[in-house]
Amino acid sequence: MKAIGVIGFKKSGKTTLTKAIARLLKNRGHNVAVIKHSSKPFDHGFTDTGQFMKEIRQIGFITPENSEIILKGEYNIAEIISYINADFLIIEGFKSVKYFPKIICLKQEDERKILDDGLAIFSVSMDASLKKQKIVDYLISEENNLEKIAEQVEKRAFILPDINCGKCGYNNCYSLAQAIVQGKETQKKCIYFQDLISISINKKRIYLNQFMSKLYLNMIHGMFSPLKDVGSLQNAKIVIDLGSLEGSEQRKDKSRD
Repeated sequence: MKAIGVIGFKKSGKTTLTKAIARLLKNRGHNVAVIKHSSKPFDHGFTDTGQFMKEIRQIGFITPENSEIILKGEYNIAEIISYINADFLIIEGFKSVKYFPKIICLKQEDERKILDDGLAIFSVSMDASLKKQKIVDYLISEENNLEKIAEQVEKRAFILPDINCGKCGYNNCYSLAQAIVQGKETQKKCIYFQDLISISINKKRIYLNQFMSKLYLNMIHGMFSPLKDVGSLQNAKIVIDLGSLEGSEQRKDKSRD
């Protein structure tokens, strides 16, 4: 999974930009998730949810259209990310979090000094005069600018694990993230994201977290290592063709008839 942050002060266009990026990435065939920060708690009032929340810390709902989980209390963003499974995660807010790149939404030039922590890949605005003065790179209100923003997100989004192990040679994930934004390093410098296994389905790369990579790797070794004449699985390329699966299922259905 890759991530991009969208930060800025109130009424700077953060939500408008977040929705636009999500839409464009989805149109490009990506699975997209969003996490949004709010300074105010959600008020569920006298609904069933509100009544449950008085007594229960974890609540789940399943309806014909949606499934939801509500976790009572404030969790850190890394804990919430662990529930997310997507190609791209857009994180709106969370200005102080420092292990993914960010887009800065500006209403005026002097806000950059406060918002830019060395992780900004570019800046945007709703104000055309800031673009004209070359204070920002893109305008949120122009569709052609939004297309360029989505292209940049595809190329430059990343996320680090925020474990600050130092095994990458940097003091912490923040320092490595800054180096990645500057083009000096890539996400693969982090040992957490070094590929244990690479999976592509219908020519589309599937990104796995470290836990799932180890799980699939162990499964593959368990399935294929005992086979004769397989040889070493080190750097092996395994092709699984499911083309006849549909025909096989149809034959089973006919045999039942």
